[in-house]
Amino acid sequence: MEQEISLKELYQIVKKHFLTVLIAMITGILVFILIMMFFITPKYNSEAQLLVNQQSSQQNIQVSEIQSNIQMINTYRDIITGQSVLGSVNENLNNQFSIKQLRDAITVDQGTNSQAFKVTATMDTAEDAQKVLDELISTFEMTIRDIYGDVEASIFVLSPATYNPNKVSPRIIIFVLLGAIVGLMISMVIILIFELMDTTVKEDDFMVQLGLINLGHVYELTNKELKQTRLTSKQANNSIRERI
Repeated sequence: MEQEISLKELYQIVKKHFLTVLIAMITGILVFILIMMFFITPKYNSEAQLLVNQQSSQQNIQVSEIQSNIQMINTYRDIITGQSVLGSVNENLNNQFSIKQLRDAITVDQGTNSQAFKVTATMDTAEDAQKVLDELISTFEMTIRDIYGDVEASIFVLSPATYNPNKVSPRIIIFVLLGAIVGLMISMVIILIFELMDTTVKEDDFMVQLGLINLGHVYELTNKELKQTRLTSKQANNSIRERI
C-alpha cells in the first residue's frame, strides 16, 4: 500500500524532529566551511577601465562613428583574449602562466552603449592579478597600434590595474547556504525514510481511515507507576491476610 504524506503531516514530522534537522544543518554548514578553507583556492582580481577611440578625419564626430566604436569593443575583446596577445603576455612574464590559464582568468565587460570597457584579471594572488593585467594592457596597446596605426586608434586608460587584497571567491555566504540546504535535504530524507518504515499506529485518525474501530488504548507504565502499582498490590494483599 502506498503511503502519502500531507503538508500537515510533513509539518508535524519536521516539528517532531526539529532538533535533528537543526543539528544536520549546522553540521552541513561546518563541513562546507571546512571544504572552502582547505580544498578551494581563493581568488583575487584586478580591474582596469579602458577606452579605445578610432580617430576620424573630420573635425566633427558623427553619431555613426561613436556607434562604430561601441561595436568595435567585441573586436577588442577577441584581440585581448587572442593567442597573439596572451602569448606575448605569457612570454613577457617568463612563461609563469599558460595561455589557457590567462584566457580563463581574463574577462572583458562593456557598459550599455559605452565606448569604455572593463578588463578583469582573476588569479590566485592579488599580486599576480595586478601584474597580469598591467602586462595585458601594455601588450594590447601595442597590438592595437600595430593593427590600426598610431593615428587611427588611441587607447585611454581611464583606470589602471587595481590592487585588491580582498578575495573575491569563494564567498562564505554561498557555502553557508549550500551547507544548510544540503544538511536540511539529507536530514529530511533520512527522517522521512524512518517515518515511512514505522508501521505502528500512532493516531486514532489512521484507524478511522482504514475503517477500523478503536476498542481502547494500552498504555505502557513508567517505572514510577510500576513501583506505585506494586506497593498498592502489596498493601492490598496484607490487608486481606489481616482479615483472614
